[in-house]
Amino acid sequence: MAEKETVRGGKYIERLLGITALFVLAAAWIIGSSRNREDLTPHLKQALPEADRFSPISEGTYAAWKDTPHPYTIGTLATGRAQGYGGEIRVVVSIDATGKITGISLIEHKETGAFLQRVLKKGFIDSLLGKSCADNFQAGQGIDAVTGATYTSNALAEAVCQAARKTASKNLGMEFPAQPAGKIVFGLPEIVLLFLFSFGIIGRCKRCAFKKAARWISMLTGLVFLGFIFSKPLNLVIINRFLLGLWLPWREHIYWYVLLAGILLFITAGKQNPYCGWFCPFGAAQECLSLIGGTRVRPSNHIRVIGRWFQRFAALAAIVIALLYRNPGMSSYEVFGAFFQLIGSNFQFGLLGIVLVAALFIRRPWCGYLCPMRPVTDFLRMMHNWAGDIYTKIRPARPHPSNRE
Repeated sequence: MAEKETVRGGKYIERLLGITALFVLAAAWIIGSSRNREDLTPHLKQALPEADRFSPISEGTYAAWKDTPHPYTIGTLATGRAQGYGGEIRVVVSIDATGKITGISLIEHKETGAFLQRVLKKGFIDSLLGKSCADNFQAGQGIDAVTGATYTSNALAEAVCQAARKTASKNLGMEFPAQPAGKIVFGLPEIVLLFLFSFGIIGRCKRCAFKKAARWISMLTGLVFLGFIFSKPLNLVIINRFLLGLWLPWREHIYWYVLLAGILLFITAGKQNPYCGWFCPFGAAQECLSLIGGTRVRPSNHIRVIGRWFQRFAALAAIVIALLYRNPGMSSYEVFGAFFQLIGSNFQFGLLGIVLVAALFIRRPWCGYLCPMRPVTDFLRMMHNWAGDIYTKIRPARPHPSNRE
């Protein structure tokens, strides 16, 4: 009896904290959405340093003026925006009287710093200077995307193209064909993902005689393909994007919709989500290290409970910061980029080293004590179970068969 009361008390506290977390996230979202945008003047000046002043022409477009020896315009500018990997990228672009790009300034971005730095160091923005508004800005045709930062470089090109064509259309009378809808991207990453979900369903069946072998096949496939080849592990940036309403264009990002829908489907069906246990690429990497080290250390229940709550509060803090600053990748501390692409901050590389060494002695230390995705799936499972309990209490009781006429 006492054990049941303890379980009920723990469930009550967990649900109370879950509701509190929802209110905290809602408050962070509201505060973040009301933050003022920065002044554009410094960015206009950076895009066209020769100008003495700027005046708005229409929404999002500006005229650049030179005041000596008499006032005259030296160019026009406009703002543009596009969706990168971490969120929205905004730029201001200046063009001359012939429609050629003369200056570009990055207003704001939501990309992971290491990926943006890779694009900037490759001189990607400078490569767009001198291009005509009528040129092709699509990756592989008019521009070369930066390897390892494709989303970021493509978004920058799209934002620059949008800004240049906006001001050329409104102020120079130039006409451009309507942008075609993006092509539906369904290729090997999506096929591999569907295979892994299907393989996970089959391998987890009670009748499966080769469950252990099936799990290792699934994990190694996830490690090689989702990790090293495609570099598409599920991370907090994707979750933050959806919470902020920065929906990924479904035509180009079917992979993420399939992955999230699959996880939600398993949770609502009351089953364990196969991604974390069966084909998470970084989870597989840790288990490979466990085979080498033997994972002889077994943390006590007390340490595991403390670790679980630390993991939850760390994930909540990271999401709150992202909502406050409207930046999905700002507070991400995940080490996937450092491991699979060798891209990350000094902190992430340091944390990665600690995790990899710990994985030799402790089973899945990242998954058990640091990964922010586990608290997210735990929260969804808790809310689903809670809804089920409420439904059970309020649904009409069925009459016993012996009482039926």
